Amino acid sequence: MVNYAVLGRGSVGNIVGAPMGWESVFTEPFQAYAVDLPVCNNWADIGLPEVYNDPDLASFNGAITQTSATDQTHYVKQAVGVFASNDAAGRAFHRVVDRTVGCSGQTTAMHLDNGTTQVWSFDGGPPTATDSAWTKQEAGTDRRCFDQTRLRENVLLQAKVCQSGNGGPAVNVLAGAMQNILGQ
Repeated sequence: MVNYAVLGRGSVGNIVGAPMGWESVFTEPFQAYAVDLPVCNNWADIGLPEVYNDPDLASFNGAITQTSATDQTHYVKQAVGVFASNDAAGRAFHRVVDRTVGCSGQTTAMHLDNGTTQVWSFDGGPPTATDSAWTKQEAGTDRRCFDQTRLRENVLLQAKVCQSGNGGPAVNVLAGAMQNILGQ
């Protein structure tokens, strides 16, 4: 069932309002970077092993969708983990929210595994018991990423939309669509 919670590139393109020509799906959490400021690690990206790796993780699916294989003008990432219990999913949610206290307002270098370094500034309000949202802006650009994490019973879903301008409405629709597919 978890496979269906990750939207395909056609649906993603409709949500962000731009054609998405490339996608990659994955079934294991991964992290392809290091940050200088550890408190921002779990806001730097979604679908991370530090968040999802748990003995009670029953299934995991994710997808990256972007404008083309070499163009990230519009970049969307989705991650969904289904856990054996609500408690296990709750622990994963807290690995996001508890470990990022103090990240809002910070700027850190993000060293990608491909050898490039980006600098991002983070901003986010306090989480609720089940929802967390934050943004990151790349230094010297108008490129921002809008992220949401939602805990729904035994499921932790995350959505990220990166683009110039405001991706907030798109990430809200995307996370809502993922949640609706789960029947949550």
